[in-house]
Amino acid sequence: MEPENKPLPAISSTGCGKELSQLQTKNQELVQYIRTKTDRLLQVMGTVPLNPDELDDETLLAVDPIGIVTEAFEQVLEHLHTTNRDLSDTRDELQAVFDSVGAGIIVVNEQMEVVAYNYYSLGAFFPDQLGVMGRNLRDLICGHEGEECILDQILTTGRRVEQSNFMHEGRHYHLVGTPLKSADNKIFRMVLLYTDITERRAAAQEIERLAFFDSLTGLPNRVLLKDRLNQMLTRAGRHKEKVALLFIDLDRFKEVNDTLGHGSGDLLLQIVAERLTSCLRTSDTVARLGGDEFVVLLEGVEDREGVMEVASKLLTAMSQPIELFDREIYSGGSIGISLYPHDGNDVDTLFKNADTAMYYAKEQGRNTFRFYSSDMHASALELLTLSSYLRHALERDELYLVYQPQIRLVTGEMVGVEALLRWKHPDLGVIAPDRFIPLAEETGLIVPIGTWALKEACFQAAQWISRGLPPMRVAVNLSAKQFRNPGLVATVRTALEQSGLPAHLLELELTEGMLIENIASTHETLKALKAMGVTLAIDDFGTGYSSLSYLKHFPLDRLKIDKSFVLEMAEKSGDSAAIVQAIIALAHSLKLTVIAEGVERQDQVAFLKQHCCDEMQGFFFSRPLKSEALEELLQKCMQGPDFCLFNY
Repeated sequence: MEPENKPLPAISSTGCGKELSQLQTKNQELVQYIRTKTDRLLQVMGTVPLNPDELDDETLLAVDPIGIVTEAFEQVLEHLHTTNRDLSDTRDELQAVFDSVGAGIIVVNEQMEVVAYNYYSLGAFFPDQLGVMGRNLRDLICGHEGEECILDQILTTGRRVEQSNFMHEGRHYHLVGTPLKSADNKIFRMVLLYTDITERRAAAQEIERLAFFDSLTGLPNRVLLKDRLNQMLTRAGRHKEKVALLFIDLDRFKEVNDTLGHGSGDLLLQIVAERLTSCLRTSDTVARLGGDEFVVLLEGVEDREGVMEVASKLLTAMSQPIELFDREIYSGGSIGISLYPHDGNDVDTLFKNADTAMYYAKEQGRNTFRFYSSDMHASALELLTLSSYLRHALERDELYLVYQPQIRLVTGEMVGVEALLRWKHPDLGVIAPDRFIPLAEETGLIVPIGTWALKEACFQAAQWISRGLPPMRVAVNLSAKQFRNPGLVATVRTALEQSGLPAHLLELELTEGMLIENIASTHETLKALKAMGVTLAIDDFGTGYSSLSYLKHFPLDRLKIDKSFVLEMAEKSGDSAAIVQAIIALAHSLKLTVIAEGVERQDQVAFLKQHCCDEMQGFFFSRPLKSEALEELLQKCMQGPDFCLFNY
């Protein structure tokens, strides 16, 4: 019976498969050679006598069956040896390629037993590296809650299957399972390829967080806020419901940031974010827009009363004291509210109207809330117009100074004046300082305006002296931006040199908050100013970040008691009276003089005199006067003490 002449299975000619193909060809040639020799042997054996004695030597040699077969099998053995060596080398090369793949590869049979794997898979699924071959893979990757086993899916569908987020030992993997099928389309192997996507997934989550969440507070940012508001408006329109947008601005954040530093400002924002979140339902949204601005979205609003209740809770939470690096800070906030659909049907309109209402709340005294009304639009437009006018006020000589006398309490004589900024617009008339000075601070115009006020006050005081009037100390307020300006000392020196005013007649008033930020730099600036002979005073003492350490270490001369304490101190049982007494005693113990501002009544004068306050100023003695009117007052003083004393 002749053997079947079947060709060997074909192998891919790419990569290492090409070498296997070449070996296959050699094997086929060798098999063909053996078959040829065998056929020749059978042919000869069929034509010769069965009795060997009848064969001559030549014929016997030609039909030697043992020689023919031995020669053939020697060649087979030699070739098989070579083939085995080549196959071993190829197998090693294939395993090296297998192991170099940056992903895990595990091959299992239909019973899910491991028949092949690469080195990468050892770390994830086979850390012990023992008994890997033959291990059942089902125990490792099946049975996860809520997930169908990928191997079962392959066997069921007979197709390639992916699993995008497979969890194993706390790490995330992407799995791809592929079936290998026989000629009769039966699965005999399954190849599982997986990659560790833990870091990639974390990076994607971080990118999403940065794109949609505020990095400081963890709250939704403007992008996510608008998306959520759009969704809320869609639902509200479908169900005929209301949505409230509350625009929140912290009232004293800029002061904290400028005086205590950005670290304190960041911590304040984080604390406020937590407090706002604690006041809301899980269905509500609180987001940070940037800076000190927050927005709250309330869905399913029934009426204004419900919104007012939430706004009141938010204000209460924000107004509670906050501990910042051993300092107690009171912030508070202003809230503007717009309602869908009454105040707008789209995101931008609701934002704009709530923002307008928020600024209106600030103008009404802060730490309050206001609902938007159409009248507010005109007010907001007026504020924008005012800001534009202010930019040209200095160059158009619309700004001027007035001077309020400061009186020595014991003698009643005028010993100084405070220079106060005023603005008279040609069309709007005199504009109150509490309207335009915050605008100047916000726009940065306070620096050039403050420099002008400083120089103008020095020139005016020097001019009075040049006209033979009594030398008069002039106090000028410095803003926080001016004080932090590196050119402040040079500006003060220039103002004194150009005006000719003696340095001891210039008093610079600072707020407590200015002194706390960057203590070392503040001390150097104060020391440089003091070296020129300038007098230094703390304005509104007791309302900010009072600290005995800076009073002791900074070269200060005077404390000004804030008018808010003066207004209530006549009630001797009240806290204000005790605070005023304490400030006076503290100042005198540190050899500082004390001046009370905002004195308007006789009982206030009596109280201050009783407790040995050094100086006073306020409407009780004189309103702020223009330079000409003050000059007339100084000229009266030239006529004798009786003409210059303030009787009380």
